Formats: sequence, structure tokens, C-alpha cells
Amino acid sequence: MATANEAEKTRHALRRRRRLRQILGAVVCVLVLIGLSSVVSSGVRLTARLFDDTEEREAFEQRLQTLVSLDPEPFESLETANRARLLDAAIWSVIQQNSDRMDAYERDDVGAMYLPTLDVDKELAALYGPDFQFTHDTFSDNGLVFTYVPEKSAYLLPITSANGGYMPRVMEIRRENGGKRVTVGYLDIYGNGEIVFDISKLKPVKYLDYIFTRVNGEYYLTSITQSEMSVDSGSGASGTAQMPATPQGDVMSQVATTLPDQTDPGTSTPSPEESGSPADDSALTDSSASANDGSTPEADSQPEAGSGESGAE
Repeated sequence: MATANEAEKTRHALRRRRRLRQILGAVVCVLVLIGLSSVVSSGVRLTARLFDDTEEREAFEQRLQTLVSLDPEPFESLETANRARLLDAAIWSVIQQNSDRMDAYERDDVGAMYLPTLDVDKELAALYGPDFQFTHDTFSDNGLVFTYVPEKSAYLLPITSANGGYMPRVMEIRRENGGKRVTVGYLDIYGNGEIVFDISKLKPVKYLDYIFTRVNGEYYLTSITQSEMSVDSGSGASGTAQMPATPQGDVMSQVATTLPDQTDPGTSTPSPEESGSPADDSALTDSSASANDGSTPEADSQPEAGSGESGAE
């Protein structure tokens, strides 16, 4: 009997150990599956982060916002670019970034603001690189005059503004020749004749490629070229462009009438309403003639001789 009892106890002990091993094996299998799932999930998230360039696109959109809004003409190098347009964009970029502390800037008797060239130089260096310098002088762009005041080392800004009607949407970023080619879609925020605040509903009306060159680990804008992406091709956008219902220039004129007039000593141009006479139809004829003789709007934004021009140092 003793021998039978001992054998039975031995069999029970073996079954208990077998069950424990089975339970332990099941636990190990579950842990292995959890571990594999975690590894796979982490790998998927890492891969998604590697291919997700949303943050980089947003960073480029922020850097290019004021320049794109002024719609600069393409240029092969900074030396051939419209310097007045680049400087204009840099000035408005400084204002945009410091909109919460405008009261800190000095103003003249009529409220026009002095913007130190030191702030402008920092913005220029951030986009075009520290080696590209401007010789500051009075210049004009978009019909506005930016007066350089040497004794204050600052620009006296016009009271009114004429910022353009485009917002940038970065469509694609490609590495090219050690730099980056950034394809920018232009969103026309005045496309329906009134400002559009929800730009997510807009589709680009045109595309340009902004070429950035790498210098000491940073990327700086060096040229703007026509893009292979186009509205007609339907790449990254619908095949139908959202053309403005009202010409952009007319829209900006309407906006400008709601702002204070720019103070320009010695000149005063009354509006047609003030003069009591309707708009002269000859102005339209002259405008059409200038459009047919090959001139471009960009020519009006070039600085006057000896104003706002400088070379790269």
C-alpha cells in the first residue's frame, strides 16, 4: 500500500509540474506575442515618422509666407533677384513676427514706425544666409516708399500696406544636389473677391519651385524657378484653377481704401469720388497698352536708380 501511495503521489507531482510548465509556457507565449506586437507597432510608428515631413513643410511655409504673399518673379540667383521685393518681404516678416510688441518701436509725429535695420538684417540672414548682405537705402515696392533714415539706422515704414493675396502650401520637398527643392503651391486668398480665412478649402492656382542650398548645415534660399507641377497636370491639385472672380489688384485697392492714407509730403491725389468726376476711360486704355508692350507688373516694384540695390558680400 505504501508503495502504491508513493507512486500515486509521484504521478500527482508530475502532473502538477506538467501543468505548471504548460502555464509558464502559455505566459511566455503571451509575453512574446505582446513583445512582437510592441516591436512591430514601434517600427510602424518610426517608419511613419521617417516618411512624414509635415513639420518640415510647415517650417518652410512659415519661412516663405511673406515672400510668397508678395509674388516675387523667379530668379536664377540672389544677384539677379528683385532686391526691393526681397527686402520688402523681410520687413513685413519682421512685423509679423513681432506683432505682439509693436508698441516697443519708435514712431514719428504721424504714427509711422521706424524699423531698425538690425532686425531686418537678421530676417534677411535667416532666409538667404549670413553672407548675403543689403546696402540699405530708400526704396519703393508695390507702390509704397520705404524711407531709410541713416541717423536712426532704421526704415520709416509707410502707414498703409499692400501685402499680396497669396498663401504658401508646400506640396513637395525633394533633396537635390545637396540642397532641397521645395515645390510651393500659391493659394489665392482673394479668389472669390473677398478674403478666405479657411485656406484648407483652397487649391493652388500656380506652382513655383524654391531652391534651397545647404551652408554649414542650414538651408538658405538661392533661387526660384518654374515648377514641373502645374494646375493643368492635376499634380497635387485639381485640374481646374481657382481664378479670381475679381482681379487681385482691384481687390487690394478696395482693401487699401479702408486703411489710412499714406502720408506723402507735397503730393495729394484725390480719388474719383473726391474730385467729383468719373474715372477716366483713358486710364484703362493706357493700362491695356502697357500690358501689350511686354511690360510686367514686376517692373513697377524695382527700386529707383541708386535705391535699395546692393551686391552680395
